[in-house]
Amino acid sequence: MKNQHDFFQGIMTVQVEGPLIEPFLQACTKRGCHITNMKRLDASLVILTIRLKDWKILRQLRKKYRCKISIKDGKGLPFLIQHMIGRLSVLLAFIAAVVIIFVLANTLWSIKVDGLSPELEANVESKLNSYGVSPGKLTIGMKDPIEIQQQLLEDIPDLLWIGVKKQGTSYHLYGVEKTRYDTEMNTRPSNLVAAKKGMIIETFIKKGRPMVSVYDVVQKGQILATGQLVEEEDLFIHSEGDVIAETWYRVAQNLPMKQVLSLTDGSVESEYHLKIGKFAIPIWGFWRGEEGDFREESHTSDWSIFGFHIPVNMKTIDYYSIDRKAYESSRKNIEKIGISSARSNLQQELDTDAQIKDEKVLHLSEENGKVKLILLYKVYENIAVTKYVSQGD
Repeated sequence: MKNQHDFFQGIMTVQVEGPLIEPFLQACTKRGCHITNMKRLDASLVILTIRLKDWKILRQLRKKYRCKISIKDGKGLPFLIQHMIGRLSVLLAFIAAVVIIFVLANTLWSIKVDGLSPELEANVESKLNSYGVSPGKLTIGMKDPIEIQQQLLEDIPDLLWIGVKKQGTSYHLYGVEKTRYDTEMNTRPSNLVAAKKGMIIETFIKKGRPMVSVYDVVQKGQILATGQLVEEEDLFIHSEGDVIAETWYRVAQNLPMKQVLSLTDGSVESEYHLKIGKFAIPIWGFWRGEEGDFREESHTSDWSIFGFHIPVNMKTIDYYSIDRKAYESSRKNIEKIGISSARSNLQQELDTDAQIKDEKVLHLSEENGKVKLILLYKVYENIAVTKYVSQGD
């Protein structure tokens, strides 16, 4: 019973050091202090055991008898509770960290849809939202990707096929849209007419009766091939084919003699942001001012835990100092730049099958610090377009 009583109350092993140890201990005993297991190490040093509630008495009398006391050990329920409380905070922090990582790893952070038109993509995202599949929701309890795939195919008739794949904390969907062919448009009587003026180089008429020959110069809207197979008969078909013609383009360029060159001296200032999903929290360097001219470059880290990508990343933004310097180019260099730029711009406007065959400078002059350049380009391209006709035409 005594041991149980000591366990619940708590006992302490205390070291007492000083010249008046005996009077000090006698005074403590008179005040009701219960002392046991006393061991004398030397004339001015002893180790003893007291109850936890007696610690206050020792502290009250130690200055009077010039004794120094220190705790060597503590046993019993009060010390056990204190130890558990200290460990409990660490345990709770660990459990909280595990819970947070689990929630982040099982939260849907993004949905990416590829291969579909914007209208159909919006329809797919709306259906996913109605299924409970949307960013910010836990993936636990969501439908299996195969079930989502089957339900999307059933609910959206315009989908020929769609794949649903879960990649870490995101869903990646790739769809194929049904192609609707207008059979009536492909069988309607039609002619092939010239989309622009040009000289015929080659003809490839698959269906219809050719109306032009190689080296003929045709005007815009002129019939190149007709769907009327026999002249003066009411038998018309849908014309198909390509007519390659030599066409001409006039391109004008105005370029400044003085060019501005942006240089960097290598100095860089960086900002760091912690990204959680779509949210970014500034961490370092966000106090950077807006003064000066800078070139901005950013990159984001890709973190993963056990092979799973987590929506927590570090975004770094580097600002490179820029020094803009103006320099004057020669007329010959400006001409080269203008020709190259004009050719590149024209190529972007033409169809992918069109070929630029030749270029010629028609005019080159300098005025008010600018070079005026006029170029003529010879292009081989398909000028045939379909024009539907009625039987009475």
